[in-house]
Order: sequence, then structure tokens, then C-alpha cells
Amino acid sequence: MGTWRGLVPARGIVHLHSPYSHDACDGMPRDATGAPNEPCLADLRRAVCADHIDFAAFTDHDASMADEEFTTLFNMRGNDQPVLDTGGQQIASRLTCDDGHQVTFTVGGENDLMPVMMHRHPPGTVQQRHDIYNGVDAAAIQAYRDAGGLAWIAHTEQHDIDQLRTLLPDGIEVYNLHANIDPKIRGPYLGLDPAGAISAAVEFADTNPGHPEPDLALLSFLEPNQPAIDRWTQLLADGHHMPVTAGSDAHENALPIMLADGERGDSYRRVMRWFANVVLVSDPQDPAQVEAALGAGRLFAVFEMMGTPVGFDIHADAAGGPIELGGTAPVGSMLSVSVPTVRDLDPSLPAPEIHATIIHIDAGGATTIATGPGPTLTAPMSAPGAYRVEISIIPHHLGPYLVDLGTAHAEVERPWIYASPIYVQ
Repeated sequence: MGTWRGLVPARGIVHLHSPYSHDACDGMPRDATGAPNEPCLADLRRAVCADHIDFAAFTDHDASMADEEFTTLFNMRGNDQPVLDTGGQQIASRLTCDDGHQVTFTVGGENDLMPVMMHRHPPGTVQQRHDIYNGVDAAAIQAYRDAGGLAWIAHTEQHDIDQLRTLLPDGIEVYNLHANIDPKIRGPYLGLDPAGAISAAVEFADTNPGHPEPDLALLSFLEPNQPAIDRWTQLLADGHHMPVTAGSDAHENALPIMLADGERGDSYRRVMRWFANVVLVSDPQDPAQVEAALGAGRLFAVFEMMGTPVGFDIHADAAGGPIELGGTAPVGSMLSVSVPTVRDLDPSLPAPEIHATIIHIDAGGATTIATGPGPTLTAPMSAPGAYRVEISIIPHHLGPYLVDLGTAHAEVERPWIYASPIYVQ
């Protein structure tokens, strides 16, 4: 993807379920003896290697993660290595893929709140753990931070703005795949056709000659989670610093239909290929740096199904030097955006249309202050507030891979990148 003034990208999954979630693996996360579903876990482990994931944040439900010893939740197998803090306590694990690529796993939870990258369970009995993991208050938020983690909120579309203002988490999801699929969420919370995602994805189950590329199934139902975006805007308008992630919410429990490549529609590999969260760090294998970048908002979420972005950059040009994503710049700085292109795009394919938008958010709301196709876009940061950048794409280049399905899904403008803001004061 490139480098950013001494920083490099680490591709990560934030919101991931293993067999220590009760509803993972088609609701069968354990066998009759209580042992974890090893074939399902093996799918997950193969997937992070195939998708070249650098860090994966487990976020298992309290049933059954709260019942387990903390080190069990790293799901270590084979030659995995523990990652220890200076006190000798395990805070992560490291998987080495067959090609030598390394993946760092961390532990967290997802219930009403979503702690990520914790270093230990909150103290207390097993029942007290369950109570904390199911908490929805300031005490739970503090408990996650005290346990070395960040307090995130998943499914932002299901939390009202007053609750978010009270909790003030370290970050929120701006997109959640489960919300985009589940009829019980799409309709009531997103205002979308409840059955629209499943009926659209079924078109990619075609195994006859001329079938569409199965890995493009998301293209048929990808929509912005607008209520989550609106809540993010409101928090930024209040003056809060609020990073965002896109949640894969991968369980292997949503689309069990088999597609033409022999994988289920929601395989870990497919879901984690669709999009990721990219943090900018000096060492992608250092979980402390990854956690710090995530908490600081030095990151962007990218739907890599559209293509891996190259040449993408956002920074503020200030008197003291460039300010990165998540940083704070003085009034009068200049926001500079390098609009990305699709990595290794075959020149014989139709060219995608890529569009950048700079949005200023203050107490008066959100205002678009610059928009265009690039290759660069600049805007003066002339007033306090949050400045965020969104990249959209019309993925014409994917049309030929839809084959007999036609190119209609590739002619619609889709989100490509949501970047966390730079702030001005």
C-alpha cells in the first residue's frame, strides 16, 4: 500500500469470533465433549494467512469466553508463539504462516460493548467477569481499559446517540457486515430491504459455466451503514475524538450456502478478504503499537474487495510538520489528500471511477468542503472541528468478473475507504 512518513500499514480485523463464541461455527462451536470445533478454527487460521492479515482482534461473546482462562482465548495451535509484556504476562499470540507471514492475535469480547486487545480478564469470579462483559455503563468501559484494552462499540446502528454520549468509548464501528446481512438488523436499524442481502448473495451461488466470481458477493448488497455514520457525525460535532473501524463480525454462521469455489458464502477467508482496518505503525508486529494507533485513530477502513489502494495519504500540513490521522492540527493548517488508485489494476479492464470527499464537522454539523477525483485534493483547515475523508468508487473494473450476472452491480458508487479524522483546535 505504500509508506507514510516512516509509518507502514498493518492490515487488521477488528471484530472476529472464534469457537469461544456460543454462536460461531453455525452454532456448533464445540463438540459433544466440549472441545473447540477444530475444523472451524482451522478455517479461521488458514484465512488470516491467505488474506495476509497482520493483526486479528478476537472479540468473542461472554458465552463462553468469560468461562475460560485468558490464555486459552488466543486459540494457539502448533508452533504459535506467545507475545509477552515486560512482566512476562501473555498479551497476544503469533501465528507463522507457511509462507513466513506472521499474524498477531489479541483477545477481547463483544456483547453490548466490545473491548478489544485486552491484556487480561477483568478481576473477580467467573460470574463477575460475565457481569462486566455484559455491562453497558462507565464502570464496564473503565474495567476494559484497566484490563489493558480499548473500549469499542460494535453495531453502532443499535446504540442511540445519548447512550454513546454517556459512554464515550475509545472508538466505534462505522460499518458492520452482520448488520448489512441480517434481516432483523437491515430492516429495523438500517432501513434496508430486510431480505435484500441474502437474496442478492444467492445469485453468487450459481455453479454453472458463466457464474460470477464468488468473492464479489458483497458487491451485490454493500450499502453504507448510514445510521452509524450519522451517530459518528454527531459525536464529532460534539467535539469528541472518535476513531472508527469496519467490523467483519466473522462467525461462519451467516451464509452457509456453498458458492462455486467450494467455500461457504461467509467463509472466514472470504469475509476477511472483503475489507480490513489499516493502522499506520513503525512495526506491524508490535501489538502495543497497533493498539496505540487504533486508539489514537491513526487508521482507515478499506473495502479491499474493490482493490487494494496504493498512493493513499491524508495529512495536515502545519507549521511544525505533517500531522497524521488522529492527530490535532492548529487552525490554518492545510489538509492534503492523495487519492488512491487500485493496486496492479489490469489495464485491459474498464477503469474504476474514484472520488474523494473532505468533510468538516463542527457544532453546526457536517459540511463537504472539497470533492473530486484527484489525484490530489486539498482544503484549508480554517475552523476548529473534525476533518474526515471518504473515498468512494464505482468499480467498473469488477464488471467482467460478474460474467452472466451482468455488470449492474459494478456500476453503482460504493464506499471504498472511511478514514478516521484529523482534528483542528
